[in-house]
Amino acid sequence: MSLTATTVLGKRKNRVTPETLLLQLSASESNHEQSDVSWQEPESEVESSKILLNSKQKSELVSVNNSLVKNVEKKYHCTSSGCEKSYSKPCRLEEHERSHTGERPFVCAACSKSYLRETHLQAHARSHLPDSDRPFECPEEGCSKRFWTVQHLRVHESTHKGEKLWKCTEVGCLESFTKHNHLRAHISAVHSPVGTKSYRCEHPNCSKSFATNQKLRTHQKIHDEKRYSCSHRSCLSLSTLPFFSTWTKLQAHMRTGHPPTCPYPECQGKHFSQQKGLKAHLKIHGGRELDGRLDGEEDAANDGEPAVKKRRGGDHGRDWVCDFEGCTKDFKSKKALTTHYNVLHLHKRDFTCPHEGCDKSYGYKHLLQRHVVHAHRSAESSDCSSDPEDDNAEGVHMNIDGITGRSYLERNAKIRRALRCPYPYLPSTFGSSRNSELSALDPVVPCEHVFGRAYDLRRHMLSEHGLAVEKGIVDAWAENREKSICGA
Repeated sequence: MSLTATTVLGKRKNRVTPETLLLQLSASESNHEQSDVSWQEPESEVESSKILLNSKQKSELVSVNNSLVKNVEKKYHCTSSGCEKSYSKPCRLEEHERSHTGERPFVCAACSKSYLRETHLQAHARSHLPDSDRPFECPEEGCSKRFWTVQHLRVHESTHKGEKLWKCTEVGCLESFTKHNHLRAHISAVHSPVGTKSYRCEHPNCSKSFATNQKLRTHQKIHDEKRYSCSHRSCLSLSTLPFFSTWTKLQAHMRTGHPPTCPYPECQGKHFSQQKGLKAHLKIHGGRELDGRLDGEEDAANDGEPAVKKRRGGDHGRDWVCDFEGCTKDFKSKKALTTHYNVLHLHKRDFTCPHEGCDKSYGYKHLLQRHVVHAHRSAESSDCSSDPEDDNAEGVHMNIDGITGRSYLERNAKIRRALRCPYPYLPSTFGSSRNSELSALDPVVPCEHVFGRAYDLRRHMLSEHGLAVEKGIVDAWAENREKSICGA
C-alpha cells in the first residue's frame, strides 16, 4: 500500500488546521483489494482555496493599544495624536513612527545622508556605484544604457518603440509624450499662465509652482494648519491646543504670548524681546547675589580693615577669557573680548581723526570723541579778542565773561532744545508745593542752569534744590517740552 499526502501552503497567520485537509480512504492500484486507505489531493487550486475560506473562523476581538477592537488586517495603529495610520507589521509601524520623532538611523557612509528606512538607504547607495554595476542593459542596438530594475528598463524600451503613453488631459489637446516629466512641462508651458513651473500646488487659492517634486512637498506643509503647536505650560493646560501652520507664526506667538520673563520678584515680571536679553539680565541678578555673599565674607574677614575695591560690573558672568599668552583679562560678552583682543594685542586703530592734518587714531570710539572735543573744538570756539601772543595760555583763553559766567548764559540762550531747570516754578507733575509758597515779594531767583539730558537735570535738582523727582516724571516732562519746541 502506498499513501500520498498533499499539504496546502498558506500565510503563517492562516495556519492549515486538520479541518482543511481532505481525508479519503482509498488504495493503490497494485493493492486495491487489500486496503481502501489513501490520501486524496484537492482536484485544483480553486478547490483548495475554497476549503481554506470555509475553514476561517469569525473575526474575534483583539487588544490593540490597550483597547479591544475587531481583528483586522492592519492592527498596528500609530499612537501619535491626530495620526490614523495603521500597519500589518510592527516593523512598518516602527518605521512610520520615525516620521513623528525625526529619527533617521540609517546613514550613508559615503555622503552622510540619513534615512528613515533601510530600503531607502539601499536605494540611495546605488547612486554611488558605477553604471556598470546596473544589472539590466538595454538590448537595443547602439544603446548602452543600464538600469537597476526591470520596470525602469521597460519604460526606457518604450522610447525606442515610439510609444507615447502620457497623453495631455486638457480638453481639445491631442499631444502625447513618452515621459511624464515631458507632459508636465507641456502643461506648464502651454496650458498654464506664463512662468508656471512643472509642479503646481493643488491647494485652493494657492497658485505657487515649483521646479521639483521635493520643493512642492515642502511647500504643501504650510497648508497644514496643525503643523506646529505651542508647548508652553500655559498653553498645554488649555482645553484646545493652539496650532500654527508655519514656524514663523509659532515664533510670533511665543514672543507675544510667552515673552522671556525675569523670575525674580523684585523685577515684577519684566519682559524681554529676546532670550539673550533675559540671559544677560539674569547675570546681573547672579552678580548681585554673589557680591552680597562676598561682602558678608569680607566684613567678617577684614575686621575693620578697608575693603578691596570692586571691579566695574562685578565678577559674576565673566565667561569670555582672553587666550593671549600672559593676558588674564576676562569679559562678560564675546564682543567685549574681541574688541580687547583687536586693540590691545593686534594694535588695531580703526577710529581716525577726521580733521585735516591730524593723523591721530584710536582703538575706541570714546577716545576719538574725547580727542576731537579737547584738541579741535576748543580751538574753533576760542575767543578771537584774546591776546594771541600769550604763549602760556596753551589754547585756553579766559576773559571777564567767562569768569563771571555770562558767556555760559549767552551760549545756553541760543540752544532751543536744551533742558532749562524749572526751579522754582515747577510743573504740577513734579509733586512739589514750592509754587504755592512763593509770593510776589519772594526774592527767589529762577535757576539758569541748562542741561542736555534729563538724567543731568534730575541730579541737579536733587543736589542744588533738594528735590527728588522720579525718573519717569522727569523724562516725560523733557519729552513733552521737546515736542512743543519742535512743533513751534
